[in-house]
Amino acid sequence: MLGYIFALLAMISFGVLGILSKLSDRRGCSPFGTTTVVFGTSTIVMAAYVTFFKGSNFAPPAKIVWVAIVFGIVAVAASWIFLYGIRFGKITTSWVIINLSAAVPAVASTLVYGEKIGIRRLLVLVLVLVAILLLWRDMKEDQHSEDDFKPMQDGDL
Repeated sequence: MLGYIFALLAMISFGVLGILSKLSDRRGCSPFGTTTVVFGTSTIVMAAYVTFFKGSNFAPPAKIVWVAIVFGIVAVAASWIFLYGIRFGKITTSWVIINLSAAVPAVASTLVYGEKIGIRRLLVLVLVLVAILLLWRDMKEDQHSEDDFKPMQDGDL
């Protein structure tokens, strides 16, 4: 039961990140500045958590430190790229792509850990590809319809 509660809280939290990302863009915040504040705040909150609830005794195993460092670098890059990318499209499309990125660990776990691809997982991966193609097509149609209704500029004739 506790696992479902954490999954639900994670889903809500990640959803709120999408809303806050678009709010940041709408208020004219730079993607780099927003990412810096987000991860700076995360660092402060985690330091406070460790200090007050773990008694300043936070010693991760040495074999995980390099994974955590890479994890942090990828998280910063993903956040910054996402915040920069939403300036060029709809948040709904961008957020759907973020959610479709779940296919990446599914494929990686198959390749790296040798997990079996059953018919259901294969079907899901095929549907992810179809969804990405449909989103790409939708984006192209949106761009095409926007081009049709652009006001004429001097020199367009």
